[in-house]
Amino acid sequence: MNKAKGTKKSTSKKAARNKVLLGIIAILLVGVLAGCEIGAASEDEVNIGYFPNLSHAGAIVGMSEGIFEEGLDGYQLNEMTFPNGSLFMDSLSTGQIDIGFVGPGPVLNRYLQGGEVVILANATKGENVLVLREGLEYNGPEDLDGLTIATASTGCTHDLLLRKMLAEEGMAVEENGGTVKRLPQRPATNIGMMQQGQIDGALVSEPWASMMEAQGVGRVVVEFDEVPWEGEVPATVIAARRDFVEENPEVVEAFLAAHEDSVEFVNNNEEESLEILQREIKRITDQELDIETLRSSFERVIFTPELDQQVVTEFAELLNELGFVDSDRDLEDIFWEQ
Repeated sequence: MNKAKGTKKSTSKKAARNKVLLGIIAILLVGVLAGCEIGAASEDEVNIGYFPNLSHAGAIVGMSEGIFEEGLDGYQLNEMTFPNGSLFMDSLSTGQIDIGFVGPGPVLNRYLQGGEVVILANATKGENVLVLREGLEYNGPEDLDGLTIATASTGCTHDLLLRKMLAEEGMAVEENGGTVKRLPQRPATNIGMMQQGQIDGALVSEPWASMMEAQGVGRVVVEFDEVPWEGEVPATVIAARRDFVEENPEVVEAFLAAHEDSVEFVNNNEEESLEILQREIKRITDQELDIETLRSSFERVIFTPELDQQVVTEFAELLNELGFVDSDRDLEDIFWEQ
């Protein structure tokens, strides 16, 4: 009898324990499902990087006018702006951004050093010019001897074009044993430094060149179609991490389609695009450019998604020639084929 009572009591305790276990499992399942929902939300975010300058007009106008938002419907778009390509590539490599607009120099540099990045399309070409401080004579690269020339960063597109220009005349920057001092400097600060005589010139993109001319502190001495490759080097490309592209091909395709729409908008709506650029560049940099300066800038920029892979390949070879990298990595893998 006692044994029977003991068995009944034991069964009751076991049932109670089972209820508790089921309750715990239910709670855990709710937590897991909630975690899945949180994860799904984060996966629906696309982090986009670009610069506050004219060659990134497709990004600036596209983001401002909701072109990318419409093209990537269902995704939360987060934007981050950069002053130079080195910082852009650091953020891309560490996952702070997934995709964005940057000069080809930093992308090629990172790729040749083993980075898993890809170039998806072109954004602009042309627009890179050499500006010298007012009062300085210029008849050719030999007149840069002993001067201080700014570029956005070391190894950026402007830097490489400057070094190539000098190399073609048997000259070099001080880092390569030459007589031209090169100073990495954010384009937005070049005007003040030129006014104070801290730099003698800068190889820059627009709208900074036109802004220097408008303020009378400098003048363009080498036009966009006179620099190496006669202006055919991409000024801006669209780059992304390889893993992001491989894991999100539909996002990439939607992004590129939106990019083409943005380029078309800029090319067909110049006045409206100029107003958007004026407003957004001021918001980002706290510097206001007048419409005439921006309009002048447009004359030096070609907006196109079409990428010339041969020019990019030759540009990459320049990195090896100048000693930035020592790599025989196959460049075919840097181009993403849809």
